[in-house]
Amino acid sequence: MELKRSLNTFDSISVLFSSMVGSGIFFTSGYLIKETGNLWIVLFCWIIGGLLALSGSITYAYAARLLPFAGGDYVYLKVAYSPAIAFMSGWSSLLTNFSACVSVLALAFGKYVQILFPELPYFESATYTLLGLDLQVSSLTFIGILPILFFSGLNYFGIKSAVRVQNVFAVLKITGLLMFLALGFSIGSTHWGYLLDSPFPNIMELSFYSKVLIGIVPVSFSYLGWNMITYIAEEVKNPEKTIVRSAITACFLVAGLYFAINLLFVISAPIDELAGQDGIGAIAFQKLFGINYSILTTSFIAWVILGSMSAILIGGSRVYFAMARDGVFLPSFSKIHPKWHSPYVSIFFQAFVAILFLFVKEIEALLYMITCSILILSCLTAATPFRFEKMGMKSDYKIPLYPLPIFLYIFANIAVMAILFVEKPITASWGLMITLIALPVYYLFRLDKKQIVSKHSNS
Repeated sequence: MELKRSLNTFDSISVLFSSMVGSGIFFTSGYLIKETGNLWIVLFCWIIGGLLALSGSITYAYAARLLPFAGGDYVYLKVAYSPAIAFMSGWSSLLTNFSACVSVLALAFGKYVQILFPELPYFESATYTLLGLDLQVSSLTFIGILPILFFSGLNYFGIKSAVRVQNVFAVLKITGLLMFLALGFSIGSTHWGYLLDSPFPNIMELSFYSKVLIGIVPVSFSYLGWNMITYIAEEVKNPEKTIVRSAITACFLVAGLYFAINLLFVISAPIDELAGQDGIGAIAFQKLFGINYSILTTSFIAWVILGSMSAILIGGSRVYFAMARDGVFLPSFSKIHPKWHSPYVSIFFQAFVAILFLFVKEIEALLYMITCSILILSCLTAATPFRFEKMGMKSDYKIPLYPLPIFLYIFANIAVMAILFVEKPITASWGLMITLIALPVYYLFRLDKKQIVSKHSNS
C-alpha cells in the first residue's frame, strides 16, 4: 500500500511555505516588543528563529532522504529507536500537533469572517460542561467547520488536486507579502529613528539572553511547518533531490520575508504604539500608508490562515495512515482510494477530530500542554542521523556544518522546554503526561493484534 508520487519541487515548496507562513507573523511581534522592550532584540529573535528552522530542516532532510515515506517523525523514530516511541509521536500529532492546530486556525478564520461580515446573524456563545470539560458552542464553531470540510474534501480527491489549490494560496500569499514590503519601503511613511532610538543590547549582559529565550518561544511557533515535507515524502517525485532542495529554499524564503516584514513593522510606528498589540500588522499598514484598509488587511490575513490550514491537513493525515500501515492503529486508516490514491479514511478522521476540538473552550491551553512533549520527540528525531550512522544506514546527503545544526536545534528545544516548565509548569506537566498515555494505548493495539493473529492461527 503505497501512495502515488506526484509532487514536484514547486509543489513541495508551496506546501512548506504555506504551512510555515500563518497568521502569527501579523501579531507575534506585538507580544515580543512588550516582553523584551527592545526592537533590536525582536529582530534578532526572528533571525535566530529562522536559523533554528533551517537547522531542523536540513537535519530532518537526512532522515527523509534515507526513508522517503509518509509519516515524517513517526517513521524516523520507529526505525531509529522503537515503534513505541514512534507511536508517541503519532499520538501527539493526532491530539494536538495537527488536529488542534487546525482547530485554532479555523476559529481564527471565523473571527476574521465576523469582522468582514458584521451584518450576518451571529448568535452568542453558550458554554456546557461534559465530564469536567468546558465545551463552547458559538457562531465561530460552525464557521470553522466549513474550511475543515472543504480542504478535507479536496484531499479526498488526491494530493495533486489539493496542492493545486494550495499553490494558488501560496502564490497570492507571497505576492501580497512582497507587495506590502515593496510599497512599505518605497512609499510608506517609515521612520528609521524608531529603531535607532531603541538602545542596542549589550550581549555581555545575562538579561539579553533571557529576553532572547523568552522571545524565541512565540517566534518558534510562527516558524512551525518547516518539516511538513517529511510527512508527504512518499508523494514527492525524485525525493532524493526534491526534499532537501524544497526544505532549504522554503526556509530561506520564509526567514527572509519574516525579517523584512518585522523590520518594516518596527520602523512604522513608535514602540509604545506597537507593544502588546495583537493587530500589529494592521497598525503598521495604517501608519505606513495613512489609510485604514481594515477590510483589505483582514481579508489577506484570513487568506493566509486558510493556506496554512490546507497545508496542515495535507500533512497530518499521512501520519495516521503510516501508523495504521504498520499495524499500530485502526486497520481502516491504511486504506488508499483506488482512483484518487488518497488515504481517505485518515483524511476524514483527522477532520472529525479537528471539528471536535472546535468545541473545546480552552483549546489554546491544550496546545501549550503538549508543546513540551512535542519538543522532546523533536530532539529525538533530530538525533536520528547519529543513530542511523551507528546502524550502518548512510546517505549521500551531507548535513552542512555537521554536526553543528543538530546540536543547535536540540539545544534550542531544550531551552524552550525549560522556559515552558518555568512559566507554565502545570500545563507543561499535563502535556507530558498526556503524551505518555500513548504507551499503554500502543501496547493495547499490539496486544489486540496478537490476539487476532492467535485466533486465526488456532482456527
